[in-house]
Amino acid sequence: MASILVLTHAHDRFRACDYILRRFVRSWLDSGHRVAVARGLGDWPEADIAILHVDLSVVPETYVQATARYPIVLNGAATDIRKRAVSRQLLQRGEPWDGPVIVKTDLNCGGQSEVRTHQRALLDGSSEGRLTNDLSVLAGAEYPVLASVDEVPDAVWNNRDLVVERFLPEQDAQGYWMRTWLFFGDQDRCSRHLGRDPVLKSSGILASEPSAVPDALRAERQRLGFDYGKFDFVVHDGRAILLDANKTPWMPTGAPPEFEAALPDLARGIEACIGDRAMS
Repeated sequence: MASILVLTHAHDRFRACDYILRRFVRSWLDSGHRVAVARGLGDWPEADIAILHVDLSVVPETYVQATARYPIVLNGAATDIRKRAVSRQLLQRGEPWDGPVIVKTDLNCGGQSEVRTHQRALLDGSSEGRLTNDLSVLAGAEYPVLASVDEVPDAVWNNRDLVVERFLPEQDAQGYWMRTWLFFGDQDRCSRHLGRDPVLKSSGILASEPSAVPDALRAERQRLGFDYGKFDFVVHDGRAILLDANKTPWMPTGAPPEFEAALPDLARGIEACIGDRAMS
């Protein structure tokens, strides 16, 4: 059995929030592994394997450096999930494009984690995690879809907190589809979800079905250095397009029983991580 350490930010509330990794921890304990959760840059205990679970778009370098003491670090290379690091659909002002576009925050999930961390830092009287300037966020991560680049305001182009992407939906007569790929080590689960809105949220899902994982998405996982996480993507005109990469995913709203039932199998992915890294 292995000792597993979950490393979180000083202002994360891992034990109080419904992260998917918390469900995995239960499975690991049931399997006989030892699990500890460390918060902040204090005295981290020894462990056979560490999981970098800092809920920010960019993991502070101090956390990355501090993991060097551990023989195995999962998601140690997945330290930047801003759209400018993840997306292949970004547009620059003046770049030719005759289709619709979507405006997003550069930060993951509308910058909500950064704002939450800033607020907790203020309450704690801590300097760690505070924002040094006003952050442009999109409330509820509601990303507007515009008919063309001509409709993008100058204020968006001039704002480094926002990005503009080509909007390439997966759409058919039933509506809009989005696919989610959840993975840990060599275990994964991929589904396709149907909704009426161009930007599909979990609360708007009408139906779901299993989906294959395109090789292009597996290549993106390797490019971004993910051992564990959730990728949102679409297949547009036969091409897989990564929309979002999340290294600290939460349980989806209204998750069906079959999703919950699949989590123990996903948690078993840590066994391959321990074995593969130990032999390398």
